This record gives sequence, structure tokens and C-alpha cells, in this order.
Amino acid sequence: MAQKKQKYNKTKFYLTFAVVVALLAGIAHLWDLSPLKKQPSIAGIPQTETAKDSLVVEEQVMQEDADEEEIPDEEEAEEVEDAEDPENMETLTTSQDTLTYDSSYNVFLSLKVWSYPECFNDSNAVQLVAAERNGIRPVETRDQLMELVGKNKLTDISTSPYYIVEDLTHSMPYLVPKAQLLLNTIGINFVDSLHSKGYPLHIPVVTSVLRTAHDIKNLQRGNVNSVTNSCHCYGTTIDITYNRFMPLEGTDLTRYDDNLKKVLAEVLFDLKAEDRCYVKYERLQACFHLTVR
Repeated sequence: MAQKKQKYNKTKFYLTFAVVVALLAGIAHLWDLSPLKKQPSIAGIPQTETAKDSLVVEEQVMQEDADEEEIPDEEEAEEVEDAEDPENMETLTTSQDTLTYDSSYNVFLSLKVWSYPECFNDSNAVQLVAAERNGIRPVETRDQLMELVGKNKLTDISTSPYYIVEDLTHSMPYLVPKAQLLLNTIGINFVDSLHSKGYPLHIPVVTSVLRTAHDIKNLQRGNVNSVTNSCHCYGTTIDITYNRFMPLEGTDLTRYDDNLKKVLAEVLFDLKAEDRCYVKYERLQACFHLTVR
């Protein structure tokens, strides 16, 4: 009876041992498939042994991606440097006839007038059509001109709170009423714009107005650019200098002030856009040559 019990225990031991081995094998198999054992590859990085290693690799990959975003290629880097370098900005726009960059304020001084010759390029032929439409018939002598003044076809513009007229040698200070209204508007808008921008108040300086045929002949002796059939013969056209301005407080002219020049240009640009006038930028005469429309 004892032998039978011992045989039974031995068989039971083998069976139990087999079950335990099978369980251990299953656990080992499951351990091999555990997500903590094998992580999916990240951006081509080989699989790691532990979850901690996986997190480290992910941080490295994220840091490398961030580094790649912060370092532009050579062409993009050069463009960024050029855009942020005030010296480069100034070298591109230091011409007197183009928009200039004020590095002290980090802004462009004018957003409307990017180039004087391009923004004010109304030719004499275009202005002449408007002059013939709105003006008087050209006269030969100043005596004939004064007759038109007596008939109220021309207005004396020699005195005004909105502008000053320089001493004229080859023209007379008279305009048709429509052109005088334009000139008053220019002066008023100029002062108003200077006030809004915080600049010292000035008024424009008129350098040439109405010419007779006799005036033009005298002018052609020293000015080869003067034309016989000039817009100035119709009382519709004026020249306003951009190199001299009269301060409201004081008697000495302000000369070669680029800020004042730009503000005047903006005023003329707006009136030109409103179809109030044609404007030509003249380098040799240092003026804006404009005709009422």
C-alpha cells in the first residue's frame, strides 16, 4: 500500500514539474513580446532595450528636429541678415530720388512715394493738354498779361499765408483761379501733414509761374531745357522747389531738408491721385513742375 502511494506521488511530481516549466516558458515568451522590451523604431533609430531608453531617444530626435528648424540654409540666412542689417538697407536706398531708410526709427520715411521720378512722371505733352483746356491763351508781352488781370481772368498770387513766391525774374505771379485754388490746397495740406507728423511747420516756395512769349525767349538764352510752347504760358502751371522751405516761425529758408521734401511729395501724390493735377519731378530745376487738371 505504501509503494502505491509513493508511485502516485512521483507521477504527480512529474506532472507538476511539466506544468511549471510550461508556465515559465509561456511567461518568457510573453516577456519577449512585451512593449517594454521592444519599442518601435523612431526615425530610423534601432529598437531599444527599455522604456527609459526609448524616452531618451525620442527626446534626442525632437531636439534634432528643433535644431534643423532653427538653422536655415545659406541662401535663407543671407536674406535674413540683409533684411535686418540697417547698413544694407541704407545702401540700397540712399539715392536722393528714391525712398530712404531711417535707421533711428527703423521705418521708411514715406510709404507712398517710393521714387520721385517714377511717381511724378507726367510729361510736358500731357500737362500741355490740361493747360490748353484750363488756361488762358498765351500772350506776347506783360502788358497784354496785365490786361487779362484787369478782366479778372488771372489772379495775383504774390501774397498768401499758405506759400511764398520767390523773386521772379522770368515769370509773373498770376494764375487762373482754378490753379490758385490748387496752390492754396497744396500749402494747407502741407502744413497739416507736417503738424500730424510732428515736423516743424513750413510752407512751400514757388519759383516759377506765368510766362509770356517774351519771358520764354529771355529764359531760353540761359536755359536750354525751356520750350517755346510751355505750360507756363497758360496760367495753369507752377514750379515748387523741393530744396527750400519757409518756416512759419523765422525768416531764413530751410534748405535741403529731406523730410520736408518727402512730406511735400506725399501731398502732391495725394492730389495727383485725386486727379487734381499733373506732376513732373525735375532734377535740374530742383522742383516739382505741376499743372492743374
